[in-house]
Amino acid sequence: MMGIYVKKHILCICLLLLFFALPAQANDYKHSVQGSVVDNITGMGVTAKITLMTADSVVIDTVTAKIAEMPYDNGYHIAYYVFKDAVTAKGKYIIKAEKEGYDVCYMNCELRSTRENYIRVKQIRMTKIVEHELKEVTVVASKVKMVMKGDTIVYNANAFSLAEGNMLDALIARLPGAKLEKDGRIYVNGRFIQSLLVNGHEFFAGNPKLALENLPAYTVNKIKVYNKAGTKSRLMQRNPKLALENLPAYTVNKIKVYNKAGTKSRLMQQKMGDNTYVMDVRLKREYATGYMANLEAGGGTQKRYKLRGFGMKFSDKERMGAFFNVNNLNDNQRAALTGKWSPQDVGDGLLTVKNAGISYLRFFNNEFSWFTTENTWQHINTDNESITHTQTYLPNGNSFLHNHSKQLNSSDKWESRNALSVEGGIFSTTNFLTISYLRNNGFGSTNSATANETTKLNTLLSRNSFESSDFNFDFSTSNYVKYITDLIRGDFSVSYNRNKQKQFMLNNVQYLQGGQPNDHRNNYFDMPNQKLKLSAGVGYDFNICKTTFTPEYSYTYTYNKASNLLYRLDWIAGRDINQFNILPSTSNVLLSVLDNNNSYRFNEYRNEHRFNFHYFKFCRKLFDGEFTVNLPLRLLNADFHYYGVNEQRFSRRKLFFEPDIRLSHWSEDVSWVFTAGMESDFPTLLATADYRNDSDPLNIRLGNKDLRNLHHYDVDANITFNGENEKTISLSANYHRTDNQVAYALIFDKTTGASIIYPTSVNGNWNTKFEVEFKRALDKANKILVSNNFVTKYNHCVDMASIAGSTESQRSIVNNWEFGDELKVNYRLNDNYEFTFHTGGKYYLINSERVGFEKIKASDYNIGLNAQIVLPWELQLTTDMTMFARRGYQQTEMNTTDWIWNVQLARTFLKGHLTAKLQGFDLLQQPPIGFGMFSWHVPS
Repeated sequence: MMGIYVKKHILCICLLLLFFALPAQANDYKHSVQGSVVDNITGMGVTAKITLMTADSVVIDTVTAKIAEMPYDNGYHIAYYVFKDAVTAKGKYIIKAEKEGYDVCYMNCELRSTRENYIRVKQIRMTKIVEHELKEVTVVASKVKMVMKGDTIVYNANAFSLAEGNMLDALIARLPGAKLEKDGRIYVNGRFIQSLLVNGHEFFAGNPKLALENLPAYTVNKIKVYNKAGTKSRLMQRNPKLALENLPAYTVNKIKVYNKAGTKSRLMQQKMGDNTYVMDVRLKREYATGYMANLEAGGGTQKRYKLRGFGMKFSDKERMGAFFNVNNLNDNQRAALTGKWSPQDVGDGLLTVKNAGISYLRFFNNEFSWFTTENTWQHINTDNESITHTQTYLPNGNSFLHNHSKQLNSSDKWESRNALSVEGGIFSTTNFLTISYLRNNGFGSTNSATANETTKLNTLLSRNSFESSDFNFDFSTSNYVKYITDLIRGDFSVSYNRNKQKQFMLNNVQYLQGGQPNDHRNNYFDMPNQKLKLSAGVGYDFNICKTTFTPEYSYTYTYNKASNLLYRLDWIAGRDINQFNILPSTSNVLLSVLDNNNSYRFNEYRNEHRFNFHYFKFCRKLFDGEFTVNLPLRLLNADFHYYGVNEQRFSRRKLFFEPDIRLSHWSEDVSWVFTAGMESDFPTLLATADYRNDSDPLNIRLGNKDLRNLHHYDVDANITFNGENEKTISLSANYHRTDNQVAYALIFDKTTGASIIYPTSVNGNWNTKFEVEFKRALDKANKILVSNNFVTKYNHCVDMASIAGSTESQRSIVNNWEFGDELKVNYRLNDNYEFTFHTGGKYYLINSERVGFEKIKASDYNIGLNAQIVLPWELQLTTDMTMFARRGYQQTEMNTTDWIWNVQLARTFLKGHLTAKLQGFDLLQQPPIGFGMFSWHVPS
């Protein structure tokens, strides 16, 4: 204890010395001056001669403003200028702008504090007096797929050959270093893309799949991947990418890129450590302004159909979009022509989707002040049938569960996302309002059997039906005010959720051993739930040069109210035992069959106080990157009131220390990121209540009041090297450990096949991952591109298991290894011929030292060829043939070999406005799936 006490005081002394030493450093700091110049009428940039002078007109320096693309690409291009390290003393200065054909303009500015990093000059608007007509220049460029400049990757969409009618998802899947998951998540060089932007702004925010599946690939010009800075950096003028030499100037042969400013970083005009990793899809000029529409319709064998429409309008002031999609094709079939459509991806059921949405975005005085509303509706019907085999490893013999289920579900979801952002020179406010409603219903049946290694123990026949509704309301506001060099922040949010769920279950359990009678139950569950969360916070950013100290405080209140009421309809006298899905006519009868032993309700109250000290520094001399540390103390109070067979009231109080650190460096040649941190929390308080729930006689659940607090530790690292010939090497590694992880111990009855399940705290659960990605062009013309991705994962799993009658549960440790590799070789002869060889595989090794555990050695692998060829009569052929194999699985039906051959034949008519497609999926299956489709494009 004395050692901890001394260490804490040493840390405080070091922080105080650092705090008082920095103001002296600020006195010798040199300050830059930056601003922009535009035409007063058109708003376009003017490449004027800019002169910086003292208040008495003594010239300090002269530069020329250069054109740079606006972050949101509204059609405007502004000219920026910067005087680097030009000012050392506080006081007033004069900016003079001169350009032939324009009146001379002057603008005053002032350095009010030596702690200011930049002087931000008000935008100069020049009045034109003479017009000059410029000669037309034609530039021919080679098709380079990828350019790396600074911290930004730029992909040239025109360098990729795509099948006619493909959407944005097909284009992103082809990008070197990019990986598109089936759920819409995007990774580039091993790093997760946190936001997908279209022309600098989110497209149907929160649902990137809408842009991926509805935005035609032919509209895309460039795709940029970069770190998006926040509002604080804009206000504080600490974003060096706003300096002119690092701002973009798009030309055909050369592309410069920048860190796009967001909330905090934009306000402060300097790096504030609030960057996000984004992918920005830039539309071609003819689609960036004006309107376009796309209509697609098709039908196929096995009663397959699809109807999709999409339209949007872009201008410098607003954006409007609308879409609808009706189909009975499983979503994973979209990747059918890339070799990613494995037999395991095809579900046993049928998915029918109907969705529609409208979006409107309106800009105000600048590109950072806007209002947006996005409203969507989605209807999904699912018809699923599944067969599963589950093996549970137990001491002295394992158990086996065979399950066959059918389920029909229908859901409707309405969602409205709204946002308002207003940003000025010294303030910013961003407000979000989201309202959603989900209605769900369905019914199904289950037939399962439990057995040991020699004998069947029980069977279960079950029917179920349910209906549920879920309402969500979320509002949040973030507000910033700049005070000279500092920033004041205030946040508030409120969220409310109301969930109602009702379920009927008719179960018949037959015990085949031990002579126990059958268990027949007709259950009705009524499970309403409400949750309210209020949060507010304040912070003050104290900035000295490129260093930020931020004390922060936030308070969060959470209220959770839930009920789980079980009614045994089979207890009603005279009721048909098989009558299902019908409630009694009177409420008194229903109340009389309430199963008090398995019904409960609870109220949970949480109060959270969080005190944080945030430190951020842009370390240009040390490693030319960012260094961030958070030292939060979180005081968490929780009160839990449980009402079941007996009433229970208990509380938990704990002060958690949850530090984290982040270091990053971005350059044209090498970029790296390192993060580490820890988080703590209470276990689910319901699991700590003393209860027994035997509503499912085969799975009896208990609580455990001795559950301990959880502690999570995470370490992530990524480094990427960039070279010539589109060469990139990316290394990624991560480590995650959880102390006191909640595992569900199992006590198995070898006579009946029933299990008693209860939560328990265990240590020793951790996992790690290492990944290497490599890609480069093999020839000078960049016609042959090779890429390889190697991944290894290890998961150290710890849980508890025992046999009924044992004196104690046994600790079970299982080692899970996974090794995977993917290789692609792409050859693009010209726009008419492109071929891709792809192969990959995964090897699984699962072992344990526990007695009776059978080691698992299994593998999945594939090899295939993809081709895209332009045939005579302007026909475009896209085809992929891939062999998928699985080996080493204990269930023989899982060891399979499948050849998948998919083909698409397409042709455009009416100058590209109409596209006809004929698709064949899995042509080697009997019968194959055919699909014909027409796509109609209306240009601007």
